[in-house]
Amino acid sequence: MEKLAAAATYVLSAEHKDFYTPAGPPRLRSDATPCPRDITREQAEGWLRKALAAGAVGPVWADQPYPQLAWWKEGDLVFEARLSNAEAGWYHGYPLDRTEWPSWIN
Repeated sequence: MEKLAAAATYVLSAEHKDFYTPAGPPRLRSDATPCPRDITREQAEGWLRKALAAGAVGPVWADQPYPQLAWWKEGDLVFEARLSNAEAGWYHGYPLDRTEWPSWIN
């Protein structure tokens, strides 16, 4: 898992932004939780890598080297990272509503 964690990359997604980012203008989906403005790409990537290294992940799909989902709790927020490019190890992430937290997270 540590090898996967070191190779994984967080990629900005405008679908979870209600503000302009290097990913472009905001395209917040109506069903998406907006990302907090004060979180940097570097922070999000660090949390992604910590989650992967800690094994806080969902299952690996049959032909993918990376898990489809990973979770990290930071303060009172839980962030979910979703694999968006299996070959490159790219993930995008977003905060979850408390009702969506995995049951093992307190």
